[in-house]
Amino acid sequence: MYSYTIVPMIALFCYMFLLISFLAAKKNKTIDTFMELLLLLFAWTGGAMFMRLGYWPSIRFWFHVSLVGILLLPISLFRFLRRFMEVKETYHMKAWSAVIGLTIAVNCRYEIFIQTPTVVKTEVGNAYIYDLSWLVLFLFVIEAGALAESIRMVYDNRKKNALAFRRLLPIWIGIGTMVICNACIAFPVFRGFPIDICSGIVMAVCIYYALYKKRLFQLDLLVSKGNCYIMAFGLTMLIYYRFIPGYDRFLREDFHMGETALTMAVAFTVMMGTVLIYFVLSLLMNAVFENVGTLNSKNIRKFSERISHLMTRREIMKELMEAVSAVIPAEKTDIYLSDEKGGYKLEISSDPDKKEQAAVFEDDLLQLLREAGGCLIVRDYKITQAYRNLSDDVHRFLANNRIECMAAVRDEENYLGLILLTAKKRGERYTPEDAGFLASITSVASVAIKNSKLYESVYMESRKDYLTGIANRKFFYEALQQCCEEGRHECGVLMMVDIDDFRLYNQLYGAESGDEALRKIAEILTEEVTQGCMASRYSGKEFALLLPDYTADEAKQLAERISGRVRVMNKSSGEYALKTLTVSCGIAIGKCPITDAHELVNHAETAVYYAKRAGKNQIMVYTEGTQPGEELKQPALNYRPGVYSDYASTVYALTAAIDAKDHYTFSHSENVAYYARELAARYGMNEEGINIVYEAGLLHDIGKIGIEESILNKPGKLTKEEYETIKTHVALSIGIIRYLPSLDYVIPAVIGHHERYDGKGYPRHIQGDEIPLAARILCIADSFDAMVSKRTYKARMEVNKALILMEEEAGRQFDPVLVRIFIDMVKEGALKIR
Repeated sequence: MYSYTIVPMIALFCYMFLLISFLAAKKNKTIDTFMELLLLLFAWTGGAMFMRLGYWPSIRFWFHVSLVGILLLPISLFRFLRRFMEVKETYHMKAWSAVIGLTIAVNCRYEIFIQTPTVVKTEVGNAYIYDLSWLVLFLFVIEAGALAESIRMVYDNRKKNALAFRRLLPIWIGIGTMVICNACIAFPVFRGFPIDICSGIVMAVCIYYALYKKRLFQLDLLVSKGNCYIMAFGLTMLIYYRFIPGYDRFLREDFHMGETALTMAVAFTVMMGTVLIYFVLSLLMNAVFENVGTLNSKNIRKFSERISHLMTRREIMKELMEAVSAVIPAEKTDIYLSDEKGGYKLEISSDPDKKEQAAVFEDDLLQLLREAGGCLIVRDYKITQAYRNLSDDVHRFLANNRIECMAAVRDEENYLGLILLTAKKRGERYTPEDAGFLASITSVASVAIKNSKLYESVYMESRKDYLTGIANRKFFYEALQQCCEEGRHECGVLMMVDIDDFRLYNQLYGAESGDEALRKIAEILTEEVTQGCMASRYSGKEFALLLPDYTADEAKQLAERISGRVRVMNKSSGEYALKTLTVSCGIAIGKCPITDAHELVNHAETAVYYAKRAGKNQIMVYTEGTQPGEELKQPALNYRPGVYSDYASTVYALTAAIDAKDHYTFSHSENVAYYARELAARYGMNEEGINIVYEAGLLHDIGKIGIEESILNKPGKLTKEEYETIKTHVALSIGIIRYLPSLDYVIPAVIGHHERYDGKGYPRHIQGDEIPLAARILCIADSFDAMVSKRTYKARMEVNKALILMEEEAGRQFDPVLVRIFIDMVKEGALKIR
């Protein structure tokens, strides 16, 4: 049979199988371009088959259908590969497309490049002979040029999408086979044989292999059994249409069958052929595609895996939305969650323009949903009396929102949420499979939502102050650090609000009244701060306000309102009027990016100290000053002049007490105070800050009054026990100063002057900028004087050697910036070595 009709018939069957399968699959732009490629392959092989069968309208017509299919393949291949590799560039394919389109039009009209094959009748059938001229080379050139663009595109982008590149390997093998076999028709040895169509069969096998083994696409089977039966029956008829005459003659002549027996035999053969082909199709489809049940189970499993590590309802709802949308292509999907008031709030919607809203679903609708098993397909229940009994409001809600399906996220009989779906995008109806999927996925979601509620409850409790209900210190530091790291604000304000004389208030009225006062003040702070700000309880009687995007003036106005409301908080008539409470407010202004949040906190706390010293019930702002000789601005402070002089006599009385105990300690304290004052001035602190550092220098070793003289004046090296005793002088210093309310502002500097920048100091083992600025200055001054002074247990160290040691300890014992300034001051002669 020289017509070789069976060859294009097999190729056509292969592409028909793939094309029908893709027609029923869920689409995207990549699959659309791949279907375009399959459609051209179908046209190529189908035209060749109908041409060899001599079908209407003519052999010429079907030849040109086949030719158009093969000539357009490189263009369609490029479009598919561009989508599959996610390439934006179009290369030169538009020019090649124009040339190929023009060539097709000219050849269809005049057959210049290739003519319709000549039909030669022989004793065993028809032979189709191509008479090729040298002009056919033009077709090969333009096809090769267009194909080269695809190859270049894939090669250029092979590293960007290596996985896609590997998956395309079978496709390239099929294309290479097609190129070789189509070139072979020019050779006489293949004259009359459809070698070109044979390559189409190879290409179909390569595509199937890419789908089955390489998983070129993740496809979902939506082809029903009926589709398989139709395909099987059509293919069987196609085959028997060509072979029945010979089969009929075979049965009559060799088996001598009559008409009845012959009809039964042919019918039985057709039936068995249809069944056989159906099973083959089913096996092929199951290998390449996933059926609905498998797809649903897979999506539920993926959803369960994704939410297993999620803790917030927002994240879980996002995953739920994606999982439902992946299986049920509804035009719009809304997910509502129940609130504490018994209503429902829109948590997430597939419509990005839909804003959050509250909804109240009436009990009769929820009861109907409960009777439906948790998933209600509206169409199935419209004829029921229960649906008709729903209120007009419910009917109006369902109609206005075009709801066609509802599913409940349930915890036994309690509804945690509702999923509302409108009509499907393709106009398809909701099926029992959809209902089963929704029931399964909501069951998984309900467990996750319950866990998230527990987590969020515990999470919020761990970040809430037990007494006042506002954020606690831990939550405050987390928010402050996040604000500094994200840098979403150009500037911001940190305000510390400290209650004045609160210990006295507790002594007068008891702890219960004190707690009530704290709750009232927390309520005032919560009411005064705007959205996006945070009010937190920083310590026992101190609150911290984090105010992003606030200016200094806005912060002052806020502080004044808070201070005013606190003052009148306890005003009441009658014999139970309570003492008026006041607050001292310290304001620190930060400009993003802030490298260290602790520094900002230190500024605000320092401002509170100044407010206390200025007479309490004050508002102090830590503004920006300028460091001498530098353009960069360093924090300084607004203060009231004359405050230090009020306490100078007390400071000198204490230093005299030190001198009575140990003269070295007295002179050492004076030296440290001098060095520290000069370093603070060079660093850029203002007069009040310099005075604080000076006072702290005088008092930093006051605790040595409590250390035995035998240890203080020991000529040799201290034992471990003696050294531990010496270390207690810091705590003793604080113990003395804390009973002097007018001097409590020096405590941060005194307690931290033995801390090290690397965190290996004592007593608190803090490091870096966690150490107050004044303490870092004292540490440098104290160490330098200890090295260059003569003691009973050591000789005086040369200044240059001391500076070398200090430079080596930069970033370890000392602040690297401050110690560099101090060393420069000594070398410049700006400091008088005592």
